[in-house]
Amino acid sequence: MKSTAAHLRIVATLIVMASLAAMVIPQHRPVEAAGSVPVIVTIGQTPSPQDEPIWQQFEAWVAALPALAPGEIVPFRDRYVASLVQQGIARKEAERRYERILVIRHGSVDRERVYWDGAFKSGIGPDSPLRLLQETIRKLKPGRALDAGMGRGRNSIYLASVGWDTTGYDISVEALKGARTNAEKAGVTIRTVQARHDTFPFGEAQWDLILCAYCYIRPDDTQWPEVFWKALRPGGLVVYQTFVETATPVSDLVDRWRRFRVLRVEDLDAGVVDDDWTISRTNPTIKLVARKE
Repeated sequence: MKSTAAHLRIVATLIVMASLAAMVIPQHRPVEAAGSVPVIVTIGQTPSPQDEPIWQQFEAWVAALPALAPGEIVPFRDRYVASLVQQGIARKEAERRYERILVIRHGSVDRERVYWDGAFKSGIGPDSPLRLLQETIRKLKPGRALDAGMGRGRNSIYLASVGWDTTGYDISVEALKGARTNAEKAGVTIRTVQARHDTFPFGEAQWDLILCAYCYIRPDDTQWPEVFWKALRPGGLVVYQTFVETATPVSDLVDRWRRFRVLRVEDLDAGVVDDDWTISRTNPTIKLVARKE
């Protein structure tokens, strides 16, 4: 149902009146190895053989690209296009090549890693912690948290600053470098692991909180409720916020997470979330908070 005041579609918002503050956090246990789960890739147009020279040049450019100083941001697209223009390539052609890069990178874990290395070298992404995360843990007793696809560490650092024992992983080496630098600057300790979604050892009964914030793990993907159910301790929470290309009915999300107690779920129109990753300004956004009971 459309709200004319806020121009948003909230198909449903389920707020279960529960005393999260009373949740008991068990003692820590070491991480155990877990089986792999299928890698998540974004479906795009199929790269052509003519794209290979474009990608090879791009990969070499990313490898030589200097990382910006912490706090400095230059749009990744602008840096790449400007570098080509400086080489004498017409701007229109440079822009076309960047659009091809966005297609070529999809469907390959290695190409995605290269792309995100360059993006994080350019300071991509918000610096402030996710608002949904702050709202969710405000009255919780700190425990052991996992930040999936942590990027430059904004959420891991926030969690550590309020007492959580925090581990984050990411596919990008540059993201992890930035996370460690930012954590040191903030005076907190976090663990960082280079891993993909299908190689990270989620373990069993290891975590009190798993955060998935714009990390290409979709809440409507049927594999993740089971993975997270095993990985969480009793009473543990999953906190999701991500853009989607096509909205999923809230009733379907609740059904998919039926083993959990769904505390909050929102399906928001493009542009409603305007204080986080900019892709939420052009795509619908899903928020989900669920608890293992």
